Amino acid sequence: MRVILDNNVWSYVGIEGTKAELESLAQGRRLSIRTPPATLLEALRTKDAEKRDRIIDAMTSRHWVRLRTEVDVECEEFVAEARRTRPQWVRQLSRPGRPAALREFWMRGIWREAARDSAPLAARQPRVMDADEDRVFDVLKSNSLSMRNSDWNAEDLTKVTYLATEEAPDSYLAGWQRGTHVAGWRVEGGDVFRHALDQYDLKTWSGHDTTYGDWVEPYLYLGRVLRDPEDFTRFWLTDVDEARMPRNWLRWVSGVALLEHKVTKSTGRDNQLACYLPDCDVFLSEDRRFVRALQRVKEAAPIPLPEIRWVDIEASGGRAVDVIAAALD
Repeated sequence: MRVILDNNVWSYVGIEGTKAELESLAQGRRLSIRTPPATLLEALRTKDAEKRDRIIDAMTSRHWVRLRTEVDVECEEFVAEARRTRPQWVRQLSRPGRPAALREFWMRGIWREAARDSAPLAARQPRVMDADEDRVFDVLKSNSLSMRNSDWNAEDLTKVTYLATEEAPDSYLAGWQRGTHVAGWRVEGGDVFRHALDQYDLKTWSGHDTTYGDWVEPYLYLGRVLRDPEDFTRFWLTDVDEARMPRNWLRWVSGVALLEHKVTKSTGRDNQLACYLPDCDVFLSEDRRFVRALQRVKEAAPIPLPEIRWVDIEASGGRAVDVIAAALD
């Protein structure tokens, strides 16, 4: 059984010092406990250094399976769909060295660095992430308010669409016919990749995030990808297959489901963690709001998603490992 633990569950394991007991549980039950990089980044935000190191120690067992970043897998989906539907975008000779180096860092290097001494990473991460998180938080608050003002009531998240309005500029629509509706994940995916790959063209300018381009450019000619805006729009709005892009679908739909609840600074991080649901059979969290949102996502998903279970370690009065064991029965 593949298991992912939310950060709140890892916090109990680390602070209690029950890592060895969790390892024994995993070995006895044949559990594959999986650790997304997003959980480590969240742990690095813990200001109390002693608590932070205990949590990271629990996360860095040699028995756990370290996962690729969500952007790595989202870009892999994008490249695969480009190969299927836009062979003219594809490099005849790929250059996978850069993705391999990035994957090595996110699956091994950053974990080793955090286990050895978390302080430098903990000091660096907020400087890198806080400004972006503040911008994301402002957007999420605005979107949540718009949903409430529109008497939002979407029983089926798969039915949520975006409308090409008369007011939208031609430069944005780029061939998307005014007055027509398109599945929200398609519009969002196109927006994310268009903006991110445009940013890559500005990589010589400081302050531009080139993450998506770093993963995609070794496989695709970005100039060809972005040369024809209408073709890029068709790629996203009609040509890509939803079932072949589950991570891109998940990022959008989990974001929508989370907006149905109170938006906090951690909402964007929750959305990031939701992208790892296909990597497990059971996901455990102590956050009721997050669990309810993910259960909504599971109902709408075009692919099988794991059991999403709520645990209450604090109220149980017992050890985190015992609560985890009971939740997996």
